[in-house]
Amino acid sequence: MCCSFEWKTIREYEVLIALCRAAPAVQASQNAQKLARHLIPYLMDAHVQAFAHSPFFRKIEPCPTESLSYHVTAALLSLGLNHADVQQTVSDNISSFLNICAHATESVSPADDGSDPDAVEDAIRTATLAVALLGFLDAACAQATFWRTGGRLGLVMRVRDLLSQPFLVAVEAAFSTLRNAHSHDRLTKDWKRWVRHYDEIGRPLGAMLLQRSFMRLLVAATSLLVAEEDALRSHHILDIIMSGNGLRRPLTSRSAEADFRSVELYATVAIDQMNYLESSADFDSLSPAKQRLASSVKACALISYLNSCTLNEEAADAEVLMAWLEDAITDGAGMADDELATVVLKSMALLCRLSPAYATNISRLLPRFIVQSGAKSQVVAVASKCLAFVLQVLSKDAVITTLYTLGNVLSPVDDRRLGNGVGADSVTDGHDISRVYTGRPSTGSSISLQISGEEESLVVQGNVVQAICEIATACQDEKITGLAQSILAQKMVKLSSPVDARLITGAAALALNGGPSEFRNLLKRLAAVSHDALLENKDGVLQAVMQARNYISANISQESPLFDIYLEYLLDGIISQGDAHSNQSHHARDSDVELAAREIAQLLPPLAILMAANPAAFDELSDDDTRSMLRDAWFNVVVHGFNLLTERGKQNLTHLRLMAIHSPPLISENRSEQDESDIELNPILRRGESSESENAQKKILMELLPTRGSEIKGLSYRKTIFLQAAYLVETLRADAGDCTKALIYFLEPGLRRGDVSRIMDAIMHAVVDRYLAKTIGAANPPFSSQFAATQLAKIFSSCCHRIERVQQAAFACADRLIEAIPSALCQRSSLFSLLELLSLMWESCLEAETDRYEPRTTFKSPRGDVVLELSDDYQFRQLTLESLHKKAKAWVTSAINIAPSDVKGLLQTYLSEFEDESSYGHLSLGRSFAVEIGSTIPSTDQRLVSLERLGDCLINTASDFMAQYTTRQEYRYSDALLDHSLEWPTSKRIDRKPSLFTSSETECADAVSALACLEKRVLSRTATPFPHVRDILRRAAALLCRSKHNECSITRYLVSIPFGLFTKQSIKLGISLWLGIMNENPRLESRILAEIVQGWELSIRKKKGLFSPSIANPDPFFLKQEFAPSDSAALAKRKQVVHDMLTPHSRLLQFLSSHYNATRLGNPDTHRMFLRLVEVTLQAIKTSTPHPIAREIRFQVILFGLRVLKTSSTMSLAAQYRLKDQILSAALSWFNTPPRWSFGSNILQLKTELRLMEDITAALAETAHIGSLPTGPAKSLATKEKLLLLLLESEQSRLHVWVRPLDSGRFQSTFYHGSKDGPSEAAICPLVRSAWTETKAAKEPEAIPILIDGGLPDDVNFQLKYLLFWAPVNPITAVTLFLPTYRNHPYLIQYAMRALESHSVDVTFFYVPQIVQTLRYDALGYVERYILETAQFSQLFAHQIIWNMKANAYRDDDCQIPDPIKPTLDKVMAHMIDSFSEADREFYEREFAFFDEVTSISGKLKPLIKRSKPEKKQKIEEELRKIKVEVGVYLPSNPDGVVVGIDRKSGKPLQSHAKAPFMATFRIRKNKGNVEGSEEMIEAGDVDNKVVTQANTIEVWQSAIFKVGDDCRQDVLALQMIAAFRGIFQSVGLDVYVFPYRVTATAPGCGVIDVLPNAISRDMLGREAVNGLYDYFVSKYGNEDSLRFQQARNNFVKSMAAYSVISFLLQFKDRHNGNIMIDDAGHILHIDFGFCFDIAPGGIKFERAPFKLTSEMVAVMGGSPDHQAFKWFEELCVKAFLASRQYSEKLSQIVLLMMDSGLPCFKPESVKHFKERFVLDKSEREAAEFMRGLIKRSYGSYSTGIYDQFQLLTNGIPY
Repeated sequence: MCCSFEWKTIREYEVLIALCRAAPAVQASQNAQKLARHLIPYLMDAHVQAFAHSPFFRKIEPCPTESLSYHVTAALLSLGLNHADVQQTVSDNISSFLNICAHATESVSPADDGSDPDAVEDAIRTATLAVALLGFLDAACAQATFWRTGGRLGLVMRVRDLLSQPFLVAVEAAFSTLRNAHSHDRLTKDWKRWVRHYDEIGRPLGAMLLQRSFMRLLVAATSLLVAEEDALRSHHILDIIMSGNGLRRPLTSRSAEADFRSVELYATVAIDQMNYLESSADFDSLSPAKQRLASSVKACALISYLNSCTLNEEAADAEVLMAWLEDAITDGAGMADDELATVVLKSMALLCRLSPAYATNISRLLPRFIVQSGAKSQVVAVASKCLAFVLQVLSKDAVITTLYTLGNVLSPVDDRRLGNGVGADSVTDGHDISRVYTGRPSTGSSISLQISGEEESLVVQGNVVQAICEIATACQDEKITGLAQSILAQKMVKLSSPVDARLITGAAALALNGGPSEFRNLLKRLAAVSHDALLENKDGVLQAVMQARNYISANISQESPLFDIYLEYLLDGIISQGDAHSNQSHHARDSDVELAAREIAQLLPPLAILMAANPAAFDELSDDDTRSMLRDAWFNVVVHGFNLLTERGKQNLTHLRLMAIHSPPLISENRSEQDESDIELNPILRRGESSESENAQKKILMELLPTRGSEIKGLSYRKTIFLQAAYLVETLRADAGDCTKALIYFLEPGLRRGDVSRIMDAIMHAVVDRYLAKTIGAANPPFSSQFAATQLAKIFSSCCHRIERVQQAAFACADRLIEAIPSALCQRSSLFSLLELLSLMWESCLEAETDRYEPRTTFKSPRGDVVLELSDDYQFRQLTLESLHKKAKAWVTSAINIAPSDVKGLLQTYLSEFEDESSYGHLSLGRSFAVEIGSTIPSTDQRLVSLERLGDCLINTASDFMAQYTTRQEYRYSDALLDHSLEWPTSKRIDRKPSLFTSSETECADAVSALACLEKRVLSRTATPFPHVRDILRRAAALLCRSKHNECSITRYLVSIPFGLFTKQSIKLGISLWLGIMNENPRLESRILAEIVQGWELSIRKKKGLFSPSIANPDPFFLKQEFAPSDSAALAKRKQVVHDMLTPHSRLLQFLSSHYNATRLGNPDTHRMFLRLVEVTLQAIKTSTPHPIAREIRFQVILFGLRVLKTSSTMSLAAQYRLKDQILSAALSWFNTPPRWSFGSNILQLKTELRLMEDITAALAETAHIGSLPTGPAKSLATKEKLLLLLLESEQSRLHVWVRPLDSGRFQSTFYHGSKDGPSEAAICPLVRSAWTETKAAKEPEAIPILIDGGLPDDVNFQLKYLLFWAPVNPITAVTLFLPTYRNHPYLIQYAMRALESHSVDVTFFYVPQIVQTLRYDALGYVERYILETAQFSQLFAHQIIWNMKANAYRDDDCQIPDPIKPTLDKVMAHMIDSFSEADREFYEREFAFFDEVTSISGKLKPLIKRSKPEKKQKIEEELRKIKVEVGVYLPSNPDGVVVGIDRKSGKPLQSHAKAPFMATFRIRKNKGNVEGSEEMIEAGDVDNKVVTQANTIEVWQSAIFKVGDDCRQDVLALQMIAAFRGIFQSVGLDVYVFPYRVTATAPGCGVIDVLPNAISRDMLGREAVNGLYDYFVSKYGNEDSLRFQQARNNFVKSMAAYSVISFLLQFKDRHNGNIMIDDAGHILHIDFGFCFDIAPGGIKFERAPFKLTSEMVAVMGGSPDHQAFKWFEELCVKAFLASRQYSEKLSQIVLLMMDSGLPCFKPESVKHFKERFVLDKSEREAAEFMRGLIKRSYGSYSTGIYDQFQLLTNGIPY
């Protein structure tokens, strides 16, 4: 490298500095060593380095020598720190450098004469050495961590020796010589310039500057012994010690490095430096810059000594430090330096922690310094914090005394007191917190204060205020903060205005750390001060109040408990201003208005700052009260003249705009849920109302909206103010870049009609104009086309709003925005939103077909970032879609005309990003629209537009559009097609080096390996993300497309993996890949098809999808019946599960059918594969489990088979015969089971099924010649085909009724025997025989009732032997076989027992009442045996049997008339109890003891029967407290849960004249039940899935009524029937609602009744003065536009339909308003079934209507038979009735078994009448019309109203 005498050029210098700066980034150790070797010579020569002449060296800061030394040293230290192998080298060379410097200092001698050339040369040499050392020390100080503890100590000692006294004197002399030199030598001139430059930047060159760098090194060395390195990088050492964070722990291994000797040496260096400073010349004679250096040296010495004290108090005496600090704090000149003052103050504070004995003295010194020093604000802040730190060492009394002492300084001289400073003026109001501390003894004295003038007084008092605030803040004690606030508040407006300002802002700063009470007091004080200042025109005080409020606004957090208080204060302050009284003069009113306006103007800036600082608190404002106050504030702002035309408004425009940005619209977005007009009721809008003000406000509005002058003249004052406020808020919001919120105002019902609506249109127009003006003018980024696109997207969403008036306004806005800024639609956000809205609206309309009675109201699209809330009116949805589609076409066309390439490119992007998730996901209106509009010819393309049309041929650009789209798809998935070098997942071979192009064989091998691994994961059910599967299969498909070999293994995996997953996504993916390969590589077609057929057969063998037994839809009477509300979510889940299971086969069948037709006349082998596929599938279908949702795919299989049969011309006649026979048998297998309706409300699926059956009928006609004649031994298939046609006709007829229940003119079958045109019995008999041969009756339980025909015909005795292996019937039918009608036939009884025992106890549990009744006829003891055996393994069953036996033992409620069955019951009960095991008996006794204890309360209430309700309630609560809840006990009405607690205060006596029923509430723990069997279905559908779902429990409160003296058995039967109906409705997926609550009869005249939760009786609504049911719905859920009302109405319709049908069939009477409930969701519920079947109240049949349907009920359902809701009611009634008819026999059996129970509701022909009400002699269409007739009769019934009037007169029940 260069020698020391070389002159460094600027180029070399810059390269060197660049290398130094790059050193920290060097990663490789070799590079670090190389760089270090290059840099070391420069360090060695730094003290003698010379620089070539260049003007560029003048720009080097601060001079080249120091810069070179600093950067080289820093680079070397950095390399040593980062690279261990370089560290020693760097350390050795630094040591060498110090040796060289030491040697150089020895030869330095001071020069006296500046004119002597030799003296100047010596001075330059000395200066160069000093400046080089300066750079070195600064770098060493910055990276002192390079050295270890011993190394740092050695460095400090060597530098100390180097900076000897002679050397420092020589340095001073050298720089003095240079300053005074007169030489014209270039080098001397350069040094003179550098010396001047150092003076200018405040670093005068000399001994003091070297000492400061040395002392900083000392500080770094000692600090590293005290604190961690990371903490020191970001915080000062004194702050670290004060906070305690980042300190080295005393017992760590590194703490041992700070030994006594080291600390002592460091302390000695600091002491020497302090002694040197004290012995030096008078500081006053130094220049200011040198004084600052000396202060800095002193500060560093103090810090170093403090560190030494902290490390070891014996090595460094704290008393010495205290003496220095006392001297320093009294030295005014020294404390004028901020650095020294800060160090002194913090050192004093820390010294108190080291030696608490000094705390008292320091606590006196610091206040005096604060008061008497006149220090700067920053220093006072430090002093105050240090004082607070010291006071924490002392007691809280010391803090209080100090605060009072400082507070006295703020008082006038005459008022100052000693001690705590409480004088006559200390008590302000009753909330003065200082009273807490009054009377405390003084612990200090007041501060004597000698103030020379007013200005000094202001400074001192300002410092005192600051000190009080800092102390209170540092203490973090709410009471101390409150005291400080109180002291400051007392002093307000007692001194001069500038001090008042400091007091006010100081109190505000404290307020955020105080409590709510003090905060409110401060706000009240600020309001009073502001008001007085306004009256007295004290601008200074007003400015201070403004600053205080603004400070609070900017610093208060939304999470703070003070936030709401402050917001309310600001809003209330604005709202409360004004309202001139009418009796005032005009001048007085104007004066008051002006004053109120000035008051409001004072509050606008802090409110604006608060809203801007906490946008989240206002953007999603959920608190109605705050929203209302904010709205009222805007109204009052407008009332007092703040608008865009007045000077007042212009002055506050910035603040008003900020408020508008974060304010919600002046009406709520839920406004449509309220029926009353908010404008007319708001009192703020009436404020200041007078004829003059009304005219003035109208004039302003007319100036703002000149086109609506005539309409504005007719406005009321309130509407004028409202509209003006709306204009102000929304135009200011538009100024900020949002014009969409104005659309929300049309939600207000009062703004949708008449003149007000037109004025609102004008406001909307003005808002958009204002926004457009800003946007077109390109004012700033918020008004760019990208932001305009986001506005347009929001407007598009409003175009689909559920309220028509909002739509109209939104369409108008969109038109104007697109017309003015067409580029706004050329952005992704707006265009995608529009396309997604089209798709969502289409999807919402589709729901009318797919889920008719459960309209989804919320639709979301994350892709378009839109959320829609739609009305439930499907017709309105369709109109909205039509309007949107029409407008969208015009909008996008206009955008294409101006930017065809860009818009079409966006459309292609939209088409590229699509996922099929929904059932009809392959249909998307947005995508269809994109293709259509993307194919149009833009009007700006003159060439294409000029083409003339040729006939009917349409010319468009679809070919080019799709070509571009295809190209884009290719490069989107280019990784799968082109980048062959990518490794296949899970198959990377380590021994293979990657290359750019791999061989085909290698790639195929990798693909096979990856696919094999993937298949293994799939088959083992290992979780594999579907995108991962998709990517691998796509790459495999791409490989097959270009492969020239068969690649059998890849082909197999490509089919087997989708089949292994067997989901709708996997099969869809598979089909798309298979088709792609077939089309791109036809050679593989047959191979792929063979694999698909094999996969299909495998799915049959593994019973997947269509062939899974888990998709069964069993008879509801074979399932567990639930006493629970209908669960629509469970229905939806069941439906989705079945749909997901069937979809794979459905998609495969569509693919196979399509491919068969495409390849029909191709390869014969392919044809044979299809034949095999059809035969295997037909055979499997015959034994598969039917489900209503599977009807479509089953008939698709039949249709596919018929088409294959029709086109199989090469087959032999025998083969054709055999295939057709299989097809007919498979088709007839659907009819082996009872007829099925649909499942759910998917009308589209039913229409599809009807169309399929029509196609099958047509296909049968086309193949009728095949097998029509007998051939040899083969019989003719004509009869079989005719049977199928008749059954298909019957099925079509039934389904037509289900699809269109209200359309009587549709398809009518001739199959029914009631029809005149029906086939004769002679024609049907052969068909019956054919049907008999097709099925095995013994497999069908439903054949039993047909066989025995309600009795025991003599001609069936021979056939009864087949009952020994007949499939078991449902429990209720089995129990019926014990009736005397069947004469205890042994075959029947054995069959009945086998059937009962085949069912789970959960299923038979439901029929306990009927099982008990059959004991009447149990002559052979079979029923008794069943009861006893079942009771052995189900205690719950046993308990229910016992309670039911007790309830049926007597005919009367008083147990006087025993039932004939009583002896039998007693005997069975005794046997049952005797058979209990010890554990069962304990449980039995525990349960019955608990229940008896609860019911005994009723008996204890009887003596108090005539007492007041409070007395009876107190008695109930007293008895409830006595009850101990034992483990496992339960309520009889809730056997599925255990009681874990009782609400002891829930007891409530119920109204009764002679009995004592009461209600109590219990805590029930129960298991979360499976969702109506869907969980089992899921598990069965995925048998290999080993994930076990653990059952969870929930706890609920359940209220129950305990009755004594009332027979509950009739309610038990009625609710049992309702529960049975619930099961029927659930089995067909019918979305109606019932709630069969539980009632259990436990003894004669006793029972437990569950209380319906969250429900109120219609009777109670009447007593609450609700005019009608419709009014109740409006008041509770909002008006008809609201989503809540529509959802509640929908719930009402569903429940009304179910209960109407059930009420008719069971003949519920006594349907007054006390027995009709409405729950929180809007469902109607029926209770109290004391009169049903054939009895009525009093025996008088007032209620002749089939069921209760009053005008108020109809009003809720739309008010008209033509309303959608009422039509849904009719449809659901019809469907519920049709679904029930199928189970009329089983329902009748439930009733039949209870006929001998003695219930009063029965008459001899009750069962007959019950069956007749099902009108079984009518066809489905006739039954539907019958039901509609019942609805009309009920609606027009006069008797319903008469009965309600009768109840009002007799029982006081309103209606």
